[in-house]
Amino acid sequence: MATTNGSAHASRLVPPPPAYAPSNGQPPAPAPARRPSRNTKIEIGKVNLAPDVSLPPLTFSVNKTTVVQGATGGGWAHRATPGSGFTSDEDIRAYCESLRKQARPRAVERALDAEVLESALRAIPDVHGSLSGSRARARRVTRHLKRIAAAEKLIAKQSAALWSSFTREFEAELAQISRGRAQAPQRRSGSWKSW
Repeated sequence: MATTNGSAHASRLVPPPPAYAPSNGQPPAPAPARRPSRNTKIEIGKVNLAPDVSLPPLTFSVNKTTVVQGATGGGWAHRATPGSGFTSDEDIRAYCESLRKQARPRAVERALDAEVLESALRAIPDVHGSLSGSRARARRVTRHLKRIAAAEKLIAKQSAALWSSFTREFEAELAQISRGRAQAPQRRSGSWKSW
């Protein structure tokens, strides 16, 4: 009875050998992976993807090089507006036309910039993550750029008004100047269009 008891006890301590398929000198095939059941909890630890290397702080430096052509020593480095000598009516007209031509595209560009900036600022939530006041905040910020666009539009408008006011106020003097200028001789040809 001791032998049966001892063999029964020994069989409980030693697990049975695994049931492998007979092999021809090759290693056994791995067992197929079992799918976890729905009730099984899987714990995944946090993985640090950042390397353990400390990077030096980034520093930026900006070098600005300005090339001025034709500038004299101690003089202004920008180009003068055409006609800014104001020596004749043609200078005044060239000046007004130059102001108008420069201000008009700037007014359009600033107005478009204001719209783009406002739409970009609307998408930014406040510190609490709410977008409720974002439209009002965006309008308050971009109203200055809209005023710049309106000022550029006003520059174009007033430069045209400057020329018309000049021609109205100095009409008599302009008539005398235009009579005193040498007229280009008119060519007459046989075409009926030139008559």
